[in-house]
Amino acid sequence: MKKIWILFLIFLFITCPVLGCPVTKNLPINHPDGTIEYDFSKQSQTKASKILYKFVLNELNKTPREAQDFANITPKTVSAFETDLNGDGKKEIIGVVFSTLYWGTAGISLFILEEKDNNYQNIAKYMINIETNMKFYVLPYKTNDYKDIKYHGSIAFDFKSMQAKFNGKYYYNYEQEKKFLEYLKNFSGYDVSEITGIKE
Repeated sequence: MKKIWILFLIFLFITCPVLGCPVTKNLPINHPDGTIEYDFSKQSQTKASKILYKFVLNELNKTPREAQDFANITPKTVSAFETDLNGDGKKEIIGVVFSTLYWGTAGISLFILEEKDNNYQNIAKYMINIETNMKFYVLPYKTNDYKDIKYHGSIAFDFKSMQAKFNGKYYYNYEQEKKFLEYLKNFSGYDVSEITGIKE
């Protein structure tokens, strides 16, 4: 029996990096009210992280070597989880990429990937998390059939707890998007509200 157990552990050690075993670190925390808590700084799931990594490579249209040289993006700089946000049986991918391309003074961008027609789409918009608190919460209640999400806003948003809801197309927080567009306007002098439709 001991030999079988050792062989099983060796099998997992060899196959997990290839097949993508679901959990590589601590499991998410399930709260009594139904909230699920994740911590990108302490946890990750191999399969989810691989999906986000491949998504970023495709988005940038770069090879792994090019992505590493361009913005130090490697499999190790990606932290992600999978969870079913809309109850359709398919897991969405929630994650971050620890790279200067997605991480700056304003915070770090959050990705929420949803699979449609065998392709993943990012359904998170202007969701910027503070880098010193990487916790992320999937809430038990829904908007437009998708679970609401809570995260911590970056320094540009007074470190406040932010809540994003699905508006039918993507996860969205009006306050954060408005401030982000104001920042772009002050930085570039260009009124991006003409494109986005966000007005004062």
